[in-house]
Amino acid sequence: MKKIIILLLLSLTLFGANVDNFAKEMGFERDYKTALTKAKQENKLLMMVLGADYCPWCRKFERKTLNSSLLKSRLQTQVVTLIVDKKFDIESFPEKFRTQFTPKVFFINPKDESVILDTTGYIKKKHFAERLDTAIELYGDK
Repeated sequence: MKKIIILLLLSLTLFGANVDNFAKEMGFERDYKTALTKAKQENKLLMMVLGADYCPWCRKFERKTLNSSLLKSRLQTQVVTLIVDKKFDIESFPEKFRTQFTPKVFFINPKDESVILDTTGYIKKKHFAERLDTAIELYGDK
């Protein structure tokens, strides 16, 4: 029993490091308020990725979609990106963005914090690129 608890704690600790490493590698923010301020200053859409430590689809979405050559540079230049864990970072983002489904991506208007568009679940890079285009277009129309 002791070994199981130790392994569980170790895996939870490693996830936190993995999210931080992914955020650093991709240039994603880890704090909602910081990302919101940056989006306002740069007049860019805020893209918030909500994941969970236990979610294999979240890791796949990060690796195969967000880190793809099709999207990586676009995400670094066209939007302000934020990644949060629904359990570990729960106090750091507004309650209205809390959901049981992961991965969940919210495209947020930084001026009023309204959701312009959202996606739920693993999405392949081509389809996510289309959603990104739609969100940017909708933000530009506001």
